[in-house]
Amino acid sequence: MSNNRQLVADEAARLLYEEGYRDYLVAKKKAAQRLGCGSEKASQPTNMEVHAAILLRRELHASKKETRHLHDLRTVALEAMEFLQPYAPLLAGSVADGSAGLHSPATIHLFSPTAEEVMFFLQDHHIPFQAHERMLRIRGQQSSFPLLRFYADEFEIELVIFEEGDPPPMSTISGKAMKRLSISAVRNLLSDMAYSASTR
Repeated sequence: MSNNRQLVADEAARLLYEEGYRDYLVAKKKAAQRLGCGSEKASQPTNMEVHAAILLRRELHASKKETRHLHDLRTVALEAMEFLQPYAPLLAGSVADGSAGLHSPATIHLFSPTAEEVMFFLQDHHIPFQAHERMLRIRGQQSSFPLLRFYADEFEIELVIFEEGDPPPMSTISGKAMKRLSISAVRNLLSDMAYSASTR
């Protein structure tokens, strides 16, 4: 990777991780603008390169506060998944892969015949939420999926609702099927984090 490209990747990673940017393309454009690199293709890192820079940044520079925040966010995500167990929840995104920053939401994929069923479930348990949509690539085409957003304590939770039998959407980072974690896999992640902390 060229020097300018690496600088843009590092700055975009900082924007995503520290400043709460959520769109890789927007972060890359802002990073290039700040660094005066312009929009030439040679200076534009791939999403995978930016993602790798985020993970490296966490590995080398993550503070105890940031590590604790990721642990707490995964804990809250697990509690939400257990609560939403009737909808076969799977954890996706930055909380699943460890690249979450202090402003990242926990993204949970659910499976339900209708979004309304999940809405009624939340309403029955007196959980206020906001309804949105998210564009994802699935079965080779861009499609819109219902997204419900709520807060557990100070942590933001996103619920993306799929129909039963839908395959994983394509990741905008890797271009491959998005990796998602079951309840048991999230429990294992938290156990691994606790073990790592105890051995330091």
